[in-house]
Amino acid sequence: MKKNHIYLISIAILLVISLILILFKTGTLHGRNSSPKSDLFAVKDTASITKIFIADMNGEYALLTRKDNVWYVQDSIPAMPIRVSELLSTIRNVALQQTVAKTAQSNINKMMSVNAVKVEIYQTAPKFSLFGRGFFNKERLVKTYYMGPATMDNMANFAILDGFDEPCIVHIPGFKGFLTPSYSFKPVDWYNCDLFSTKITRIKILQVQDFETPENSFSVEKAGSRFFTLYDAQHQIVADYDTVKLLDMLAEYRDKNYELFIPDMPKERKDSILRFNHFKTITLEDVDGNKTTLDMYRKLTPDAFYLDAILGREDEVDDGPYNRDKFYAVLNGNDKNLVQCQYFHFDRQLQPLSYFLKH
Repeated sequence: MKKNHIYLISIAILLVISLILILFKTGTLHGRNSSPKSDLFAVKDTASITKIFIADMNGEYALLTRKDNVWYVQDSIPAMPIRVSELLSTIRNVALQQTVAKTAQSNINKMMSVNAVKVEIYQTAPKFSLFGRGFFNKERLVKTYYMGPATMDNMANFAILDGFDEPCIVHIPGFKGFLTPSYSFKPVDWYNCDLFSTKITRIKILQVQDFETPENSFSVEKAGSRFFTLYDAQHQIVADYDTVKLLDMLAEYRDKNYELFIPDMPKERKDSILRFNHFKTITLEDVDGNKTTLDMYRKLTPDAFYLDAILGREDEVDDGPYNRDKFYAVLNGNDKNLVQCQYFHFDRQLQPLSYFLKH
């Protein structure tokens, strides 16, 4: 029994020592007279970050989540990779420049209470480590801080770390500028604008359905490295077509994006557009079997919007006139996310079958 007691006591002591070491390592414990570490705000292992929550003081927020190494906004909308990469770099490199002078702390705290952005960083991390080995790994909140406005010289930001009782000034060493742009709480700022990003060599099947002139619908199927078969609306092979025009059109699917995300269109108006203004659908399947579908809808001119409102025709057919520069689109059937595109940017993708035929 005594041996068992000694064994349990030894384990308990080791656990306490390990916990204390962890707290000092993460910067949670600091003596009153000790200087905080420069990486007090940083999370160095960004590869294990699973979620980032950014919110303003009015409740608007952006939630970035990593799923199968792909980042999403609000759990479902693909995020712009370059923006997420910039944020992760900021999270990894943000450094403490200095703490705020005691005489200024009261004013800074007041300013931060109304003009700061809350940042929560989640990471797959162990509950504790013992002899270099982590135990009880799971997603955990590892860092919470409040990123405030830029300093007077625009070279740093005021910030407060949860659990640390002094406001601080943070920056990125070697970077000339402030950090606020990296921490946007607006979801739309994180959306990936890509609609198609498939190289011509990876296109397997392309289908274009034209609902206004069905005879101009067509499809294209891969027949070799850079060889394709063109089919008409009845899926009959088109033997004589302009190869250059077809290849130029297919090559542009490597980079097609939308201009504007529209999150707040009234439901009645959106339902009317989706019901009556559908003019074309493009479906692209790559060599791995991944499909992308883009449904396109005509956009009315401002005059037509105004006329509809005056005549109370919100639930009737939108018969034009249509906007000649812009159109609406829905990606992969998710009609909650309506986007606006430019005809000019999709010029070759919107050409009818007759455009590719030799005359």
